[in-house]
Amino acid sequence: MQRYEKLSSRIVYVGTYNGGGNDSLYVLSMDKSTGELSAIGAYAEVEMPSFLTVDTGSGRLFAVSELQDEEGKEGGEVTSYAVEPETGALRYIGKQPSFGASPCHLVTDREGKRLVVANYTSGSVSLYPILEDGSIGPLADRKQHEGHSVRSDRQEAAHAHCTVLKDSRIFVADLGMDKIMIYNLQENGEKPALVLHGEVQVHAGAGPRHIAFHSELPYAYVINELDSTITAFAYSQEAGTLREFQTVSALPEGFAGESFCADIHIGASGDYLYGSNRGHDSIAVYHINRASGTLTLIQHEPTGGAWPRNFAVTPDGKFVLAANQNSDSIVTLAVNENTGRLEPTGHELRIPKPVCIQFFE
Repeated sequence: MQRYEKLSSRIVYVGTYNGGGNDSLYVLSMDKSTGELSAIGAYAEVEMPSFLTVDTGSGRLFAVSELQDEEGKEGGEVTSYAVEPETGALRYIGKQPSFGASPCHLVTDREGKRLVVANYTSGSVSLYPILEDGSIGPLADRKQHEGHSVRSDRQEAAHAHCTVLKDSRIFVADLGMDKIMIYNLQENGEKPALVLHGEVQVHAGAGPRHIAFHSELPYAYVINELDSTITAFAYSQEAGTLREFQTVSALPEGFAGESFCADIHIGASGDYLYGSNRGHDSIAVYHINRASGTLTLIQHEPTGGAWPRNFAVTPDGKFVLAANQNSDSIVTLAVNENTGRLEPTGHELRIPKPVCIQFFE
C-alpha cells in the first residue's frame, strides 16, 4: 500500500484493533478542502494499537498495544516510531512493556521527554522517559489505583482510562473508581516520577472515560461511559483542582436503547463541544457558554457507521472524522463554523476496526 510522496495534504494516523501480523497502524492523507481521505501506508509491528499520540515537535508517534497475558494481568506494550514530516512515513524505533493489562491511552509531556500510559484492566498508570533517539526508556514509575464503585459488572476494580496533560499535571479518568486522579510530574533524582496531587469524585455509576480541557477558558469536560453523560468542571490552574458544576445527558431525550459514551473533544473555535455515543452511533454537539462554561445541546448527528469509539476534530476546525469500529469505516463530517453543527460530506474510507485518529500538523 505504501504510496508516500511529498504531501500538501493533512497527515492522519489511525490505530485499529487489528493484529496478528496484519496491518494495524495506518497513515492517511486528507484533502484539507473537501475532507476526503486516502490510505497511503500501513504498518504491522504493533498489536492492537488502540490509542496513539503524536509529538509533532520531536517528530515521534507513540502507540499502545492493548494486550494482556493469559491471566489478564500484564502483557500490554508501548511502541515508538519516528515520523518523516514531509511524507508522514513511519520508522519503527522500539517498544517497552506497559507493566499492566490492556493499555488504552497515553500522552507525552510538553518537552517530549516523558510518556504516561493508562492500563485499563489492571487500573494502573506507567511513566517512562523518552530518550534522545525517540526510544522509550525503562519504566521510571508506576501507580496502582485501588478502589471500586457501584456497578459490579464494570466497576469491580480500578480501570484507568485516559491520561491527559494540563499545566504539567497528569489527569487520569478512572472508570472503575468513578474518580479523576491528579498527578504532578516531578523528577525523583535522575528519574521522572508521578506524585499524587489530588483526586476528584465523579457521581456514582458514571464511569468517567475521557477528559477535554478548554484551551483558553478554565473549564474541563469529562465524558462518562456507563451512564452516557458529560460532566463539566471549573478548573483552577493554580490549585490544580476540578469543581463540578453541570452534568448533561449525551443521548436524545426518550432514547431507550443500549449505548455507551466514548470520546470527547472541543472544536478549534472553543465554542463547541463534541461527544460520541456507541450504540446510538452519534456525535452529540453542544454550545459552550464562554461566561459560565455550561453546555447547551445543539444536535445529535449520526456517524454513518457503528460504534464510534473515537473521533477527531481537524486542527482548523472544519471537519470531524468519526472512527466507526464495528463497521470498519472512517466517515468525514463537515463542521458549520457559524453554528457548530455537523453535516455529512459523503466521504468515507474503509479501514478495519478503526479506534483512534491523530493528526500530524
